[in-house]
Formats: sequence, structure tokens, C-alpha cells
Amino acid sequence: MTVSNELIERLSTETGRRLSERARNGRRRALSRHAHFCVTITVDGQNTHDVYFEDTPTLGDIFDRIGPGVYIVAVTMKRRPLRERLRLALAAE
Repeated sequence: MTVSNELIERLSTETGRRLSERARNGRRRALSRHAHFCVTITVDGQNTHDVYFEDTPTLGDIFDRIGPGVYIVAVTMKRRPLRERLRLALAAE
């Protein structure tokens, strides 16, 4: 029984895709442990203020936290400082 080159290529491609997806998910989990979501807001269009979320916020979460009459300037992911990561690691022990 022989295996065609087409089958080998298809299986190889599928395996590569699954490994890439697995690595991507691992990177996302690692990044989420070391980062938090920062929503930059403004009331007057001049001054900004950062509001932090531990998990990915929905629009409802953001609205509940900041209230009406506030403009969202940016939603970004910021790394936690090394000092905070060390403190969290020590607290986990």
C-alpha cells in the first residue's frame, strides 16, 4: 500500500496549521497573564484618564465602569510592570 504525495502534503499542512494555532493560543494565554487592558477615556477632549481591566472588557463592562458622557479614546493592552508580576507570583505561593 502506498501513500500518495498529495495525502502526505495535505496531512503535513493540517499538522502545521494545528501546531501554529496551538502556539498562537499559548502566546495569547501567556500575554494575558502579564498584561491588562487599558481603556483611555476623556470627558473634556483635553485630558485623558486610563481605566484598567483584568479581562477583556465588553462595551457593557466599559460603560458600567466609566458611565455616560465619557468618550473612549483608545483600548490597548499594556504589560504589567515587573514589580507587580513579582508581587503576584509571591502572593500565589
